Amino acid sequence: MFRFEAMEEEHFLVFLKEGLLDEYMEEITRIFSTFTPKIQFALINHLRAHRELVNLKNLAQGLGVNKQDAERIISGEAKYVNILLASKELPHGDTNIRLSKAIAIPNTSKIITNLSHLKKNLSIISSWLNFPFAVFFEDYFTGESFMLPLAMSLAVERIPENLLFTGKFNKKGEILEVEYLREKLEFARERGFRLVHPRNTKSLQALREALEKRHWEIPFYITSESERECEVFFRSFMEKVDLSQSEFFSHLELLFGLPKSDFCLITGQLKSPEDWKTTCIEFQQRIQKVRDFLSGNKVFHFGIRGASALAFALGVLFSHLDPFVLYHYQVIGGKADYHPVKVMNPREIKEICKEYYLLKVQTEGEGEDLIVLLNFSHHELLGDVKRFVGNTGLAPTYLVLQTEHKGNLPIEAFLPLAKESASYMQQLRADRSFRSYHFFFSCPVPLAFMIGLAFGHYVDGWIYNYQKEGNTYDAVLEFKFLRKLREGNVRIT
Repeated sequence: MFRFEAMEEEHFLVFLKEGLLDEYMEEITRIFSTFTPKIQFALINHLRAHRELVNLKNLAQGLGVNKQDAERIISGEAKYVNILLASKELPHGDTNIRLSKAIAIPNTSKIITNLSHLKKNLSIISSWLNFPFAVFFEDYFTGESFMLPLAMSLAVERIPENLLFTGKFNKKGEILEVEYLREKLEFARERGFRLVHPRNTKSLQALREALEKRHWEIPFYITSESERECEVFFRSFMEKVDLSQSEFFSHLELLFGLPKSDFCLITGQLKSPEDWKTTCIEFQQRIQKVRDFLSGNKVFHFGIRGASALAFALGVLFSHLDPFVLYHYQVIGGKADYHPVKVMNPREIKEICKEYYLLKVQTEGEGEDLIVLLNFSHHELLGDVKRFVGNTGLAPTYLVLQTEHKGNLPIEAFLPLAKESASYMQQLRADRSFRSYHFFFSCPVPLAFMIGLAFGHYVDGWIYNYQKEGNTYDAVLEFKFLRKLREGNVRIT
């Protein structure tokens, strides 16, 4: 008869991992309580991975629980918990921080643990959660900072992998100070973790709600000017959706690794095609980061101060699956403000219209290159564009999309006009095959974005921007580039 409890911990763990103890598992589980926490933690994990080895009666005896709890410990859903532990190293008394683990199984009949001296703290956690649980710790310790990570792991379905917690809390759910915070912060920072602690979050319930949030209103501002404009937009947005700006952005950065700067894209003056490409890459990268880091439904709120050509390209890049709100800065009733254009179902922009109420269309030519003029603002495009195209070698068919009364279009006209414009182009593309497509703009920015989104990227051709200095147009973005960017074939650094 082996005395398994007398084996060196290191040897026992090696034999367990290699399966050399599997045939003795009935006896080992009966004496579960005699092993060190590290072995107990490893045993629970091994038995969960090899349930055929489990004799529930023996395991229940070894754990001091009933068979139903023993079965739940082996078969129930488990949460793994990262815990920062601190200890003093001799002879100099230096503080050592290490990452330890625990495995927790919710909804047992009572609190079950391999560190019985922590039961008072575990009872506080259980009371806040409203259910008992089993938890097996990898290491022996005596502190209370494990409370916050354990509670969050059991309460929240999905926690970002690079997020750590340290802190204790009372029966009111108030998060309280713990020792060695400076050392823990340094440990986390050096290893690429973000640390939630009592000095950056005070309420257990508020923390839980932020981590569990599954509907996000996301502001995103693009400007050629300065960060100050972003702040003005953020303030206006927060008032409209009734959010606290400081709490909103602090939660995004702390919990999800999304700093406030990610939501403000300052382009500067776009002087070369490379500047335009870099801006598109940055936009795509930041939008994708939000999609990857935040689970649940997201509504993007866009403010754009820049060229309509850029807004059109960003619309091409933005997926038509996510709802969004565009903001148009306009004076209405003597007050200048950001006015929203809500698009909760972007697919509707791509629907074919049976009748056209706002759109007026002018066509000219029979060439195989379609020259599209979004002519919705005061500046008349056709003469300038014809002079430019005449020197390009293109064989043009001109398509002028406009309204009867151009200029300050009412906000409520933007969405239906975008739908009619997109619909007309879809019908034209179905009726005629063109070699390439070329877009020129005298158009409000939100309208350009929506038409770009609806038009898509499955064509060849270019997007053009008017250059006042040379009184001409520059080909700034190629659809081929936007297509590669959408499909992930452009390297984003």
